[in-house]
Amino acid sequence: MLPMVTGFINYGQQTVRASRYIGQSFMITLSHTNRLPVTIQYPYEKLITSERFRGRIHFEFDKCIDCEVCVRVCPIDLPIVDWKLETDIRKKRLLNYSIDFGICIFCGNCVDNWNYTIRTIIILLKKKATGKLLDSRTITDY
Repeated sequence: MLPMVTGFINYGQQTVRASRYIGQSFMITLSHTNRLPVTIQYPYEKLITSERFRGRIHFEFDKCIDCEVCVRVCPIDLPIVDWKLETDIRKKRLLNYSIDFGICIFCGNCVDNWNYTIRTIIILLKKKATGKLLDSRTITDY
């Protein structure tokens, strides 16, 4: 008789515990009914992405200086840069820049380093033009 009584007590405790969990989940469901929907209507509304969004690689062909930093920092060696050395002006000229987006992992290293390289060159040109030294605070302001 005693095992049967303890079995009913355990069954009762499990029933109370299960009904408590069901009640908690129902309260969470009710709390979500007063919220606004998260879905946007795409063609009519557009989502504003953050500045650090890594879903698109942006490359400006005219501003490339053929330093190939993007190729060196890429973890999978993906960007393909073809350039030609112009002997009369002793500079490289970019012929082709391509990324296979089927393989790209969108890490953003090529974009970050490209921006850093351009900023560094602009700072060096300004330094050369003004003839004064720049401190690290000035470098990060650009």
